[in-house]
Amino acid sequence: MRKQVFVFAAIFAAVSLLTINVADAQWRSETHDVYNAPSGLDVTIDGNLEEWGGVMESVTGTDGSQFCGVEFEGVGGAVKVFEEHGGGKWNNADDQTVCFMIAWNPDAAYLALSVTDDEHQNSGAAWNGDAAQLAFEPTGKRTGGLALFLYNVALDNNAEKLILHNERTNGQPGLEAERDFAITRDESAKKTYYEFKFTPANFGLDIELSEGIEIGLGICVNDGDKAAGQGGQKGWGGWYPHSVVHGKNSEKTGLVVLSSTAVTAVEPADKLTTTWGTLKSER
Repeated sequence: MRKQVFVFAAIFAAVSLLTINVADAQWRSETHDVYNAPSGLDVTIDGNLEEWGGVMESVTGTDGSQFCGVEFEGVGGAVKVFEEHGGGKWNNADDQTVCFMIAWNPDAAYLALSVTDDEHQNSGAAWNGDAAQLAFEPTGKRTGGLALFLYNVALDNNAEKLILHNERTNGQPGLEAERDFAITRDESAKKTYYEFKFTPANFGLDIELSEGIEIGLGICVNDGDKAAGQGGQKGWGGWYPHSVVHGKNSEKTGLVVLSSTAVTAVEPADKLTTTWGTLKSER
């Protein structure tokens, strides 16, 4: 009897371990899983991304390509750069393409989104139509069941007023419109620009930011169009957007690593006046 008990216990342990491993196994981008964020950028939260000149070109995936139109795993395991939802139709890269940049200093981290979007549409909420939903996993462990900090923002249908939903702050201070984020729409260029400032408290941290800190981040940029039946949340692009949609999933975030690379200034001609350090190409 004792031998049978031991055999059963061993089988149960093996099955449990297999179940845990399968549950924790997550799809990761082979080239754009880690973003090595530079420091020292002087950012003004106004929705004008001129001071970010050079960051998009210099911080790249391991294949040398920018964090722009990054692939992610959609429903059913299909890998794509945009996922249609609720009857939405995505035509091509001009319909929606999400590019992003991240920088930091000891007091705050900054995020900029440059979204190519042929039509601006919002149905009155910080998720319903053109909008950005962000998920932060502050430990950088990116396993299931960890606390997430969730922030949703949008520009209203007339591209005039900011919409904010501090969805989940876990008792910490949320964002404030204009102080902590700005959104502008350039209709002639068919682009929408988002700019954010996050203090460590917005991630639930009581420390200064420093080199080597790792934070999980998911970016879901929703898209709506003006055609009948295409308004509201009709799909999304971004970076690991399934950390936000189809559940709030801490294990489905990308990894931001605060690096020692420094950016000091940008000349009017958008040329860096600093020497970039060696970027970490892999973790």
